[in-house]
Amino acid sequence: MLTIHDYEHDTITLEAKEFFFLAGILGSDRLLGVEDPFRGYLAEEIAVEWELAKANLLDKGLLIQEENEMQLSMPPAVFSRVAIAGLSECACWLKYSHHGEIFEGYLHVTNERVVQVCKCEPNSSCYRLDELGTVDEVCNKLVEELGFKEGFPTEVPALFFSQHKFNELYENSLSFDLETLSNQLAEATDDVEGAITLAKCLQFRSLEGEMHLSIWDGQKWETQSAAFLVNDSMNWLIRKSMSGDQDWIIASPTSKNQFQEMLLGWLKQST
Repeated sequence: MLTIHDYEHDTITLEAKEFFFLAGILGSDRLLGVEDPFRGYLAEEIAVEWELAKANLLDKGLLIQEENEMQLSMPPAVFSRVAIAGLSECACWLKYSHHGEIFEGYLHVTNERVVQVCKCEPNSSCYRLDELGTVDEVCNKLVEELGFKEGFPTEVPALFFSQHKFNELYENSLSFDLETLSNQLAEATDDVEGAITLAKCLQFRSLEGEMHLSIWDGQKWETQSAAFLVNDSMNWLIRKSMSGDQDWIIASPTSKNQFQEMLLGWLKQST
């Protein structure tokens, strides 16, 4: 039986085995964004590691053994964050580079709260769990902190590419001069003005990122994705086909409010 106790600290960090142990107590076997630390272990080895994880959690105060030694309990902050990360049916993987700073992590979403899970360091087995607030608060904070622009030129239409061609131009965009890149984009889209605008954003971007939204359908995760680019005057939202037999990308000028509404709609799909 599991009960809840008070916990004084705002920041919660867990080693992968500790994270799996706590999620396992709550009945979760689908932790997105956390590599399985027991992959390849024999059953006897897992049992030993399980006890070590339990002992570490007890030492840290992240798990509590009741006086009768039969009952385990978690502090409320630990319980709520692990429960949301392990049992929520909506999660968004987010990776972006903003003025040289790189972030990668998961947002686990319920109809009440959002919990962020990311590695403490890029190559570590330590994960940080942060409660960010409501879905509305998180979407508003994200577009503000990342510097999405308010509007966009209404005369710039969406641009259509093959995925192969767009990926090729994106990967080489910083090695071309602006005129060459604009010409290459115009040739791929038959839109000279739109190509020039997108070329400027590619070459002088202050923000670029990618999102994968995953919804649990009861048996597996269903995923859709989008990417975004921002320079000092414009935001671009990039959507692509998810079917293996299709090859298209749509790059659309998107206002700050439109991006926020799209993200909000995504994260509220299954909450």
